[in-house]
Amino acid sequence: MTNSFLIDSIANCNNLGSVNPTLKVIFAISSLLVSVFSKTFIVPLLITIIMGFVVIFAAKVPKNVYLKLLAIPVIFGIITFVMMTFLFGTEIYMTFDFFGITINLLKDGFSLGLLTFFKMLGGVSCTLFLALTTPFTEIFCILKKSKIPKNMLEIAMMMYRCIFVLLEEAFTMENAQKTRLGYKTLKTSYHSLGLLAGSLFIKALDKGDVIYNSLNSRGYDGDLMFFGNMSYPNPGYIVLIGIFELLLLSLNYIKIY
Repeated sequence: MTNSFLIDSIANCNNLGSVNPTLKVIFAISSLLVSVFSKTFIVPLLITIIMGFVVIFAAKVPKNVYLKLLAIPVIFGIITFVMMTFLFGTEIYMTFDFFGITINLLKDGFSLGLLTFFKMLGGVSCTLFLALTTPFTEIFCILKKSKIPKNMLEIAMMMYRCIFVLLEEAFTMENAQKTRLGYKTLKTSYHSLGLLAGSLFIKALDKGDVIYNSLNSRGYDGDLMFFGNMSYPNPGYIVLIGIFELLLLSLNYIKIY
């Protein structure tokens, strides 16, 4: 099972599935904004810890799945942190030689890189919280109530549907190639991958026509219908989220020596 199927499955079956989706969206987006605009790395670090705790212990998402999804952004974040430490700033904190090359460790770059890394970590953790606890169908309903332009919303919905259709086709073709030893060597792997990409492009066009014709046969007039009535969240919970975010924002004005 790939990450796309796994995330969709977890989002529909987790312990926070009964929580109002609008409340989860407000919590995730407000925490994301607080993380992005924070002036100290302590705030996004706390957001990362809290989001991880909620996802793993409250939503009961498998720990290995969450950490695996978090690992790739962390790797890129570490690379960014290292590059900024050596390339940004003017105040030299430490100097050392590496095979005759003088490398300066910059204090300004270290502080900026550390803040950037934890901001990225906080933002990713908020995104994973929303993706792992809220089905995309509910997110689309919230977006529609938020007066998002209809055309943008329908394109996003069709893209979401086509992702799974194309993944299923790709897995079918890949398994067929593997049974014919299409990935036995590096040369045959590249050849099979090229054939897979070309065939998948043609399949995508065919599947797009099939989906469009299916919609037309069911009375599609350019407006995708949403069924169900989503209740509004309890105002008390929204107030609690606001207090929580204000407490996090207040940490930006506490000097840590």
